[in-house]
Amino acid sequence: MSGKELRKRKSHRLPEYDYGKYGYYFVTICTNHRIPLLSKIIPVGSDALVAPNSDAPVAPQFDAAVIPESLVVPTSLGNKVVESFKKIETLNENVKIDKFVLMPNHIHAIIIIENTDPIETIEKQYAFQISERRGRRSLQGLIKDFKSVTTRYYKKTFGTNESLWQKSFYDEVIKSYQQYESVWNYINENPLKWNNDDYFKL
Repeated sequence: MSGKELRKRKSHRLPEYDYGKYGYYFVTICTNHRIPLLSKIIPVGSDALVAPNSDAPVAPQFDAAVIPESLVVPTSLGNKVVESFKKIETLNENVKIDKFVLMPNHIHAIIIIENTDPIETIEKQYAFQISERRGRRSLQGLIKDFKSVTTRYYKKTFGTNESLWQKSFYDEVIKSYQQYESVWNYINENPLKWNNDDYFKL
C-alpha cells in the first residue's frame, strides 16, 4: 500500500455502515495544504540529530515497535497533536489506539471501537438547547473532536485563521486479519519510506 494509492483512492466509508459499532478502523488525517508542520523524519546516523523547532527526538508511537533506520522528531505542534490523539482513549473508555505514527504532514492510526451500545441523542425542543449524546461515539465524532481541539490550539498559538487539517479524513474499515497486518505494517514502515511517499513535501 503506497501513499500514492491512499491519495488517489476515495474514502472507503460505507454509506449504510454504522461507524460507532465494534470494529477496527484505519484512519489518515492530513494537514491543511499538506504543509509539513508536525514532525521531521531524520535517518539514523544523520548529523542532524534534532530537527529545527522541535522539542524532543522521540518517536511518538503508541506501541513498542521501533523504526531503526529513521527517527520521527515532533515539532511543538506535533507534540500537541500526539497528546490530543492519546486523549481519545482517555475520554472514551470504549476506544483504543492500536497503532499510530506522526508524519510531517499527516497522521496514520488504527482505532478500535470496542462496544456496541446504541447511541442515544436527546432531541432539542428549543434552538438554544444543546443536544446530548449518550453511549458510544462514532468514528466521525471522535475525529471531529480531535481536529477541533488541535485546530483551536494551532490558531491560538500560531496566530492564524487557517485550519490545521484538511476537510474530512481518510478511513477504511479493517475486515480481516490479513488487512489488519498490511495496514499495521504500512503505518510502522511509513517513516522509513517518507522520501518516496506521495505525501512527501519539504
